[in-house]
Amino acid sequence: MTLEELKERLKEIGTEKNRLPMEKYMRNQFSFLGVKTPERKDVMKEFLKTYETFQLEDAEKLYGEREREFKYCAIHLMTKYVKELGHEDTKRILALALTEPWWDTIDGIAPSVLGPMALQDERVKRTLQGLIYEENIWLKRISILFQLKYKKQTDEALLTEAIVHNADTREFFVDKAIGWALREYSKTRPEFVREFLVAHRLSSLSVRECSKYL
Repeated sequence: MTLEELKERLKEIGTEKNRLPMEKYMRNQFSFLGVKTPERKDVMKEFLKTYETFQLEDAEKLYGEREREFKYCAIHLMTKYVKELGHEDTKRILALALTEPWWDTIDGIAPSVLGPMALQDERVKRTLQGLIYEENIWLKRISILFQLKYKKQTDEALLTEAIVHNADTREFFVDKAIGWALREYSKTRPEFVREFLVAHRLSSLSVRECSKYL
């Protein structure tokens, strides 16, 4: 299955019945084909069977399509071949993240693409650390969430830096990310999160989100 055949297949199976509620869920900000996640993953599975040589350009082509499902496929592709991505690709991936950004794409790219890349290369980690101080809320969210799946590999100092610097933004998607990051890490180091809550003042939303497992 070629990239163009993948696109056509997704267009074929999309339905109006699915499209309307999917667009409504995203506040009608983005266009959808109407392909639900299980069906989309099945198509990607078929595509990957014959996909031989990963090129970031393929993900960029998918990401550049109008409908949201193509962006999800691009993230799927990058996640599958994340070991082939390097420091030199970071800027291009961040450019994708900032293309029609919303929580759905950011939360796919941050922990599943950029996160593994940062474990593979310290230079990527330093680049993501720099996002802590950006004004863009989605870049801030990436800096908070890229360690989401790290568990015992979490850099606590970096996580603390990302959260403390952005704790007063009063931005919903930043506060939500802070709560999520701490909640996830509380499964690994609950004592760290408890001490963090004592030492630092967070929004009520962040506190509520991070306290679920404490």
